[in-house]
Amino acid sequence: MQENNQTNPTSAAPETITGPTPETVADAVVVTESAAEVVTETVVAEVTTAPAVGASAEAVVVETVAEVTSTPAVVVPEVTSDSVATPILGMKKQLLTQYGIATLVILIMGTGLVYALEQQGRINTGIFEKISAVANPAPAAATVNGTKITKAEYDKNLLQLQTAATAQGADVADEAILGEIKKQAIDVLVNTELLRQEARKDGSDVTTEQVEARYQEILTSLGGAEQLQAKMTELSITEESLRKDIEGEILIQGHLSKAVDTSKISITEDDLKAAYQQITATAGAGATIPPLAEIKTQLEAQLKTNKEQELVNAYITKIREGAKIEILI
Repeated sequence: MQENNQTNPTSAAPETITGPTPETVADAVVVTESAAEVVTETVVAEVTTAPAVGASAEAVVVETVAEVTSTPAVVVPEVTSDSVATPILGMKKQLLTQYGIATLVILIMGTGLVYALEQQGRINTGIFEKISAVANPAPAAATVNGTKITKAEYDKNLLQLQTAATAQGADVADEAILGEIKKQAIDVLVNTELLRQEARKDGSDVTTEQVEARYQEILTSLGGAEQLQAKMTELSITEESLRKDIEGEILIQGHLSKAVDTSKISITEDDLKAAYQQITATAGAGATIPPLAEIKTQLEAQLKTNKEQELVNAYITKIREGAKIEILI
């Protein structure tokens, strides 16, 4: 199914459900616990004994070479050059065959050793992951200009939003609410991929130092490494995926700062009064609302953020119109 401006990037989800912001992108990333298992004793035994196989094959080659070099020359009357060449070529072919077998044994042994070490987590070449990805491609949830968004990414994002909605008191078992969460989950991924593609077009880049600085900000804001780890465990995310999301956050923010002009945004007194009246009108019974003068600064900042988001949403709608988007779930 091709989508052309049919999905609003800020779908009308319940107020308790919000799309990720620059702050929540890093907080709402999902980590999966390592499922790596220790290599069995049988595999280890095979790997450790494999060199003996390579050694014996080498010994065969050496012994054969010794036989050839130690064989005395036999003088036969009226021997033609062809009759001499035939046994010599036969010996060479035998040597090459045996050498080839020995080399193959060593290569197989080396590959098995690399695989065993990767399974133990002692090295990480990524070779076997790439082979597995080619042999068993992950199912897609959507494609954006030909780039696949995997079902695993969608499931991860859906879980994030469900967790956030539940924490805010939403009933995720409600079919209507769950439907909005699912729509929002795929919309966020599609919009993020679109913005990432646009960022690459304009040459935006992210340095390791930028990622580290943002990571340290999150670490400090949560109160230290233990608190951060507890939060990541709660959300089922890893440090690696957190850093990856931080990189994406910085990349997209850099692009939006160029693509969306927010310099003309202004908040008037009328805007503040209207917003304050809405707050007081919707406050629950018995709620105490501070005077406008006391919350003016915070309210102004929130209204400015809302207007910035409106401009970003308009920009996303525009680039979605020219994109080829297929939703496959």
